Amino acid sequence: MKISKLFIPLISITFLISSCNKNEAVTLRWDQTGCSNPWDEHINLDTFTIEGYHQGIYEYLTHEGITANYISSKFDSSKVELCFACHCKTGDIIEINIPKKNKRKLERLGCNNQFGLTFY
Repeated sequence: MKISKLFIPLISITFLISSCNKNEAVTLRWDQTGCSNPWDEHINLDTFTIEGYHQGIYEYLTHEGITANYISSKFDSSKVELCFACHCKTGDIIEINIPKKNKRKLERLGCNNQFGLTFY
């Protein structure tokens, strides 16, 4: 009798913990390049604002079936590569916050380039 009284709450707690993990959010980062970013085709060239750039990323992710909670960017001078090739890093780091369930899908999108650029 005691075992069944302990078993039901233990199963309930385990179920609650496992269901919460799917709804958690994760933030993945992308080192922006001169022109080898997955979303470059979705950016409107007449809107060279940070908000316009983030909107293009958001539209790209939506097109790929990924819901973004928010998109932000920051500058890291140690990441700047002084070259003009498409794969050269600009120093801007794009941060994309998504539901954890979409993490693998977003990581796979980053692998579709010839320069080995990835989300991290």
